[in-house]
Amino acid sequence: MGGPGGAATARTETRIVVSSVLTGSSRSALFGGPAWLSVAVAAAFFAFCLLLQITTGARRADFAAHPDEASHFVGSVMVRDYLASGRLADPLAFARGFYSHYPFFAVGYWPPAFYSVTAFWFWIAGVGRTQALLVPAVFAAGTAWLIFFLVRLRAGPIAGICTGALYLSLPSVQQWMCAVMVDHFTAFLCVAGAACLLRYLEAPNRRIGLLCAACCACAVLSKYSAAYLVALPLLAAWLGRRRSLWRRPSLFLQPVVVALVVGPWVLWTRHLASYGLPAEKQGLTLARVASVVGVAFRIFPPVLMAAVVLGLIALLFLPKLWREDVAMIGLLGAGQLALLLASPVEAEGRYVLVSAASLLVLSAAGWAGVWSSIPQGARPSAVPFAAAGLVVLFVVFHFGTYPRPPECAIRTVVQSLQQNPAWLDKRIVVPPDLEGPFIAEFVAQDRQRPSYYLLRPSKFMASMNWFGGDYRSRFGSSEEAMNYLRDNRVELIVWHTTPDLTPHERILADVLRDDRGWWRRIALFGSGPASWSVYQRAFQTGESTD
Repeated sequence: MGGPGGAATARTETRIVVSSVLTGSSRSALFGGPAWLSVAVAAAFFAFCLLLQITTGARRADFAAHPDEASHFVGSVMVRDYLASGRLADPLAFARGFYSHYPFFAVGYWPPAFYSVTAFWFWIAGVGRTQALLVPAVFAAGTAWLIFFLVRLRAGPIAGICTGALYLSLPSVQQWMCAVMVDHFTAFLCVAGAACLLRYLEAPNRRIGLLCAACCACAVLSKYSAAYLVALPLLAAWLGRRRSLWRRPSLFLQPVVVALVVGPWVLWTRHLASYGLPAEKQGLTLARVASVVGVAFRIFPPVLMAAVVLGLIALLFLPKLWREDVAMIGLLGAGQLALLLASPVEAEGRYVLVSAASLLVLSAAGWAGVWSSIPQGARPSAVPFAAAGLVVLFVVFHFGTYPRPPECAIRTVVQSLQQNPAWLDKRIVVPPDLEGPFIAEFVAQDRQRPSYYLLRPSKFMASMNWFGGDYRSRFGSSEEAMNYLRDNRVELIVWHTTPDLTPHERILADVLRDDRGWWRRIALFGSGPASWSVYQRAFQTGESTD
């Protein structure tokens, strides 16, 4: 068993297992295995995600993890209410009406897949932050589950489980799992598209090709940054020298299907395509490349980064492991980084979740190759158990270590306002420094939507672009602002004390402090530099404020 003959047999068996994905000799190589194991792993990963959200207080947090979080939540609720209204003939009219009440969403600039899925879930489970967080939890667990399957190809189920758990332990993965963000939804669809493409390379047929195309189309319709997936089937066939695939219509059917699904939406919203992108494009310099690639590696904590790099080095120096599955996962990660390089945005952790998953899978393949190259009789039996134990310690140590958003007590303020029926259908100015989180919380608690008219100071008191540039205040004095508030029958102003004020925020503060008593404070929440105040107008509509 431990002699040269046994080692040769082990290496031969390893090659057979690896090459079965490529030759089609084992049609269940990718998605085979005991069904109970697949279900158990998926359930364990999902339970991990739920436990993280519960124990870290993510369900009680404000919608302040990222400026886009509030927009994604409000947009999903808007789509849910549109579908439930039955008035489906004019979606733009419905969106405009909803925006007049809750002006904080960007459906149209953002493609519709995430909003549609979340809206459908809201329709089933009700609207709330807890329900919304289940969406990124499901798809983060789904990505870990796909990593488990891909690693199991080469390293077995235990290594697959450990690698999936390592993915879920990454601080960036946990951070955006605990926020209502699109990134995990897109990452899952990208990895699922690559997994389906591997299955297609194993057994090319129209059904698998259409499934791959559906994953790619949905990924692009969640974030346009997934557009690189369209090229993966053709690149895989070309780099793998699979001449037989070029004669199959199903290969070319995939990009055609993606174009037919995505194209109408892109054409309809083409005037919004560059609205939220920086005007200055990033040059393709060595520093830019190093920065983007560095973000992909810095997403790993230092110890794990070292293990990933060593696994990649092993993979590089073991050419026998360079098979189509490795090439496909490499293309997946490289494609995301290449598109990020071509885009004008700065790289950050949530943009490289797919690359992180790819690096973990490739590194696991390298470590598995090192292990399989050791003669079977010479392999220390304690190493796999020690490695699994270290993974468990790593996951426990990094559980919940992601950066938390600030606690602003928005929920308490909104709950107090909505408990008073006198404010129904009234115009309320939201706090200028927390417009999005405040509006999102209002939407989450409003059970008779839309019941209020919320006004954003950054819209009616100032003018600026998406990034806050080209700024100018619409009012030159508190008198002008007061006349606007009077003419538009504003009933309440919610103010959150903050040290740094923009010109229009200073004007609004002057309105509230004016000695003539235009506004009187009716509620105070908290104390000190982060307190909340609610002001009610002290004059009748139409009364002069001179």
